[in-house]
Amino acid sequence: MRPLFLVTVFTAAILFAADQPVLNGTWQISSHEGKLKFDTLLIQQTPDGIKVTESGTKEKPLDISCGVEAQKCKLKDGQISFWYNGPALVMMEMHHNNDVVTKTRVVPGADGKTISLEVSHLAPPGSTSTYTFTKQQ
Repeated sequence: MRPLFLVTVFTAAILFAADQPVLNGTWQISSHEGKLKFDTLLIQQTPDGIKVTESGTKEKPLDISCGVEAQKCKLKDGQISFWYNGPALVMMEMHHNNDVVTKTRVVPGADGKTISLEVSHLAPPGSTSTYTFTKQQ
């Protein structure tokens, strides 16, 4: 019975890991539909979480560290949650007592050299914009 349990756990771990996209690296914006406060992303994935650094020419860099199981992590003026949904990393930001909610899906390109950020404004309801970032060497 014990070997069957270990095989089951090992198989589940492999399947779970296969669903997580590989997003590690420094990413520079290459095309966009709107404006962002940053133009560079540094993404560092760990087995139990993620660290994202957003930086740009006009803004002070912003470091965000959190688990990836939809737990809420504190931001300066709100909360953020991360989770994987198939091949995408989902980031939900909530500000001003949830009056401002933004959902961002980070989707890797098939070539591994690009990612797309699909930013949707949920509250108040608004537009969705897509931004493409290219991996830097």
